[in-house]
Amino acid sequence: MIKEKDVINLKVPFPDISSGLARVIHMYICVGNDKEALFVKSQTYKPRLLTLVNNSIVEESDINRNPFSKKTLIDLDKEFHISKDLVISKDSLCRNRPDVCDELFAEINQKIIEPNHEMLNEQLLLTLNPDYLSTR
Repeated sequence: MIKEKDVINLKVPFPDISSGLARVIHMYICVGNDKEALFVKSQTYKPRLLTLVNNSIVEESDINRNPFSKKTLIDLDKEFHISKDLVISKDSLCRNRPDVCDELFAEINQKIIEPNHEMLNEQLLLTLNPDYLSTR
């Protein structure tokens, strides 16, 4: 079972199946795991990304804090929802470190204010991530 602070690798069909998020695996940080799993996206930092998001954290690569191998932007504008009907395999966890540290997780929770809530299409998620997802 994936828990808060865990960082997973997934392809996400957002805004649709042909988007960049659906074609390339990105890291997602679990920020909630009650009735459904909630995740925020992280991706390799590029200065132009700052013009595309309103709320974010730029995090340096640091194995003591995070699993990122490069400077990373954590997008706090959107929170992706995954139904509890889907089981997220532990195989999806990042290999070099499976989670973020308590300090970074607290910063994410402090800064994430009224994100857009995006419920992801379960069938498309399963299609894109057959090695990492299954149904209950």
